[in-house]
Amino acid sequence: MSRFEAVRSVSTPPEWAVSQRRLFDVSTEAVEDFVEHYFDEDGDPLWPPEDYVGLDGSDDIIEGFYNWPLVYAMGGDDRLLEYATEKYEAAIDVLSETETPYGHPMYVDEFDQCRDWFHLGEGNLYTYNMGLADPGDDTVVERAERFASLYFGDSETGNYDAEKRLVRGPQNGSMGPDFCDFEKYEHHGYGADYRWYRHSLPWRDIEEFDEAADLHDPANEERLFEVLNERCSTGDIPLNLNVTSLMTNAYLHTGDEEYREWVFDYIEAWRERTAENGGIIPDNVSRDGEIGGVAGQWYGGYYGWSWGGWHYIGIGPTVAAENAVLLDGDREYLDFPRSQLDILMENGIEVSSDAVHDTLHIPHKYGDPGNYHYNASGVLREDDGEVKYEDGWYEFQTHKDDPYAIHLWYMSQSEADRERVRSLRDWGKQDWRRVDPRAKTKHADGQEYAWLAYLDGDFEDYPERIMDASHAQVQERRALMREEGFAPEDPDEDYLRDRNPVCEKGLLQLTMGAPQPVYYGGLVMAQVRHFDVGEGRPGLPEGVAALVEDVTPDGIELTLVNVGGRDREMIVQAGAYGEHEFGTVRDDDGREVEVDGSELEVSIPSGTRLSLSAEMERFVNDPSYEQPAALE
Repeated sequence: MSRFEAVRSVSTPPEWAVSQRRLFDVSTEAVEDFVEHYFDEDGDPLWPPEDYVGLDGSDDIIEGFYNWPLVYAMGGDDRLLEYATEKYEAAIDVLSETETPYGHPMYVDEFDQCRDWFHLGEGNLYTYNMGLADPGDDTVVERAERFASLYFGDSETGNYDAEKRLVRGPQNGSMGPDFCDFEKYEHHGYGADYRWYRHSLPWRDIEEFDEAADLHDPANEERLFEVLNERCSTGDIPLNLNVTSLMTNAYLHTGDEEYREWVFDYIEAWRERTAENGGIIPDNVSRDGEIGGVAGQWYGGYYGWSWGGWHYIGIGPTVAAENAVLLDGDREYLDFPRSQLDILMENGIEVSSDAVHDTLHIPHKYGDPGNYHYNASGVLREDDGEVKYEDGWYEFQTHKDDPYAIHLWYMSQSEADRERVRSLRDWGKQDWRRVDPRAKTKHADGQEYAWLAYLDGDFEDYPERIMDASHAQVQERRALMREEGFAPEDPDEDYLRDRNPVCEKGLLQLTMGAPQPVYYGGLVMAQVRHFDVGEGRPGLPEGVAALVEDVTPDGIELTLVNVGGRDREMIVQAGAYGEHEFGTVRDDDGREVEVDGSELEVSIPSGTRLSLSAEMERFVNDPSYEQPAALE
C-alpha cells in the first residue's frame, strides 16, 4: 500500500477543521441527552401507544436515528453506533407488536408489512448506513440478504414477477403487495385528504369531484377510496425502482451475482417501458405488463405524473441509475433519469427573475387538460409571470431543491451535466454563495448548490459556513428539547425525527466529497472514505479532520489536518465501497506516487496537515462493504 506522511506543522488549525471535529463531539453529547429523555424506561420509543392500530409511521421512527451509523462511519464516537443499534432493535420489537387493520402487525419478519417505496426508502436508510458502519456484524448482513430476498421472483410474498420484470404493487413489503387497501386508511392514519388534496387530484373524469377542495371533504371518503383502489392499488410504478438499493446493499455485503442481476433486469424493464411510451416514463404498469393498464392512461398512477409529479417520479430512475453505475461502471445508465429531466427542460419556459437573469420553469406534472387549479384551455397562459398549462404539462416551477440534476453530475462528472445544473438555477432564490442555516429539507438540506459554488471556486469560506449551519441545527434541536422539558407533550410518529440532533450533510460533503444521498432510498456515493488504523474501525481517527477541496473528472484535492493531541495512522479509500482507483497522487511537498490501487496509508502526527492531489479513475472496481485488510 502506498504511504504518505504529513510533515507540515500547523500552529493554528483552520477554522473548518476545529469546527468539524467539534461537531462530531457535540453530536454525540446531544444524542446522549436524546436517548435518555425520548425513550421510555425500557428504552422503547414513546410512539406508537399500546392501543394504536394503523398503517403509517414506522419509517418516521427509524428516521429518528437513521443517520447515527453514518456519522459514526465518518469518524463519530462509538456510542453513536451503539445507541443506533439499540434503538433499532427496540423499534423493531415495538413495530412488530403494533397492529394494522389487516390483522397482522406493522413489521412482519422485521420488515414493513406493505408500504410504498417513498416510505420504505426512508426507513431503509438505516439499513444501508449500517453497511458502512458495521459490515462485520452478522445480524446486519443477515438482514440485508433477507430483506432483499423478499423481492425475488420465488419469494412467497409475491412482490416480484420475474418473468415480466415488475413489482406487482405500488405498496409492497414482507406481506406482499395484496394488502394495499386504501379504505383501510380511513380512521387508521389518514382521512380523505391523504396526499391527494395537497398534490391535486390525479384524475379529471370522476364526476363526484368538481374541484380539488372536494377531496378535503370527509363525505367524499368512500368514493375517493374506491377510485384509489381501482387505479392505484396494483401494478408497478417508478418509485419501486428504489428496490434496487435493497439489492445493491445485499450485493455490497455478499458479492452474490443474483442481487446484481436483479438490478440490471429491473432497470432495463423500466427503460423499455419508457421507450415504448415515447421516451416518457409511465407512472403505472398493470400486472400483465400493460402501460397505463391501472390508471387508464400512462399518467395518473400512485405518486405519479398527475400526483406529486417530478419530485416523486425522479426518485426511482435516479436511485436505480446510481446503483447500476456503481455495480457496472457504465455511465450510460444515467441516460435514463437524464432523459426525463431533459424532456421537462425542453418543455420549460424562461421567466424573468431579476433585471439580469431569467429562470427556467419546468413542468412538474402531466395530466388531462384543465387539471384543477389550472387553465382548462390547454394553451400556454401566463398569469402574473406564472406559466399554468401547456400540452398536458402543468405546474411550471423552478427545479426547487430536488437533487436529481446534482446527482447526475456527481455520477458522470461531465461538463454537460454540470451545465445542466447551472441552467436550472433559480435566480430568484438565495445566493449560491450563502448558507442558510434554516434550510432543512430532508432530500437536499438546501445546501447542495452552495457546495457546488465552493467546488467551482466561487464560495471560498463554504467549509466554515456549512459547519456553522450544522452546529446551529444541533443547537436548535437541543433548544427545542430544553424548552419542552425533555418530554414531548403528545408524541406522534414524527417526534423522534423532528428532534434528531445529528446533522450529517455537511460532514458528507467535506470529509467524503459526497452529496446527501437521495433521501427516499439512495445509497451514499462518495469520492473517498477514511479508516482509523489504530482503532481498527471506519471513520477519521479522533482529532483528524478532512476536507475534499475539489472534485473534477480527473480526481480530487484532499486536505487532512490533525487538530488532536496524538499521532494517528489512517487509510484513505477511493470511493465509499472501494469502487474507484487512485492513479498518480502528489503531496504538498512535491512527492509523487503511482498508486494504482484503491487505498492510501497516511501517517499524520499531532499538529500537522497533509494535502493530496489524487488522480482517480471512477467506478472501475467491484464495490464492497469489505474494509481494508490493514484494519484487521
